[in-house]
Amino acid sequence: MKTRAGKILLVLAGIILAFILAEILVRVFLPQNKMVTWIEMHPRGFMMNQSDIEALHEFDDRTLRYQFNEWGLRGNKKIQQDDINILLLGDSFTFGLLLNQQATYASLLQDRLHANFPSADFQILNGGIGGTGLADWPGWLNQKGESISPDIIILYLNYMDVDRALSKNLYVVEDSKLQNSIRWKPRKIFMSLGRMGWYRWLQEHSELTNILVKLAWRDLYFSDQTDNFSQQNSQVLIPPADAFDPKSGYSLQLAKLLTEQLQIWCEQNGCRFILTTTGFFDENSTGAHTFSYYKSLVNETPENIYFFDNTPCVHEQTQGDFDNIRIPGDSHPNERGAQIIADCSWNWLQPFMEKEVISHEN
Repeated sequence: MKTRAGKILLVLAGIILAFILAEILVRVFLPQNKMVTWIEMHPRGFMMNQSDIEALHEFDDRTLRYQFNEWGLRGNKKIQQDDINILLLGDSFTFGLLLNQQATYASLLQDRLHANFPSADFQILNGGIGGTGLADWPGWLNQKGESISPDIIILYLNYMDVDRALSKNLYVVEDSKLQNSIRWKPRKIFMSLGRMGWYRWLQEHSELTNILVKLAWRDLYFSDQTDNFSQQNSQVLIPPADAFDPKSGYSLQLAKLLTEQLQIWCEQNGCRFILTTTGFFDENSTGAHTFSYYKSLVNETPENIYFFDNTPCVHEQTQGDFDNIRIPGDSHPNERGAQIIADCSWNWLQPFMEKEVISHEN
């Protein structure tokens, strides 16, 4: 028994020593920005932030510690049901990736509301989740929305939202109706692993672990139920092959039905739905499916949807040069970019909220 125990100890010591040596080699020859994962996928395939956690994120000279409350919203805000709660939804732009919380346009708009309506209890909740598209939000709202109970939902449409909706295959259009489907199915073992303290500690302190986690996210965490949208081998409902051509009109119909689904959720749960844009839209950098939907909104907004487009304002502020308002080496807005989005949003949000104040006073 002693000999067996000794062999096990030697093996463990060898593994630890090899890990330490590999860690040293990575730090010398292939240094990594460390990141503790905070995003996970619901079994239904939509993205979520983990709840009640803190996550480190390094990128060059930036070091952030993101906080998440019990609903997976950014920050540590407690939701007060007596307040007028305004839930912002969107991808990593809305989340404020690589920005301190105070520099996100969610927080900047909160500051504007407090300054301009000091007697009103407005609270902005940041529900941004990196990697989301338009199709993530119906499932997310069905899971989280009722407990958050927002009075107003503002969805910030970004330049790949419809392309992601098509790629994720969470919904398929059949006979002009949405049918539930899925593409990426998370493996339970990795979902559980992502919440374990020792695993998160390794992510925060080990650059080798960060490489291994990236590889695992790419190759192991999810299984593709569509077999890359194979019409012969897919295990789930998928759209016809020509749906991936923007000219087919399929993705435009998908986007309209998904937006309608969000509007219906708000009507059924006593809130108002507003659709706006990040303002980072142009024909060259916007996904083809997303740009088609964006142009349809600009040209003919549905009567039952509040739509405010920040794109003309953002272009005016930047002369169409987004590079000056992006984080160097990354595609996300820097502090000035977030400020411009907040300023442009305030142009329409202020008069909208003035009406809201009047209606609540009456």
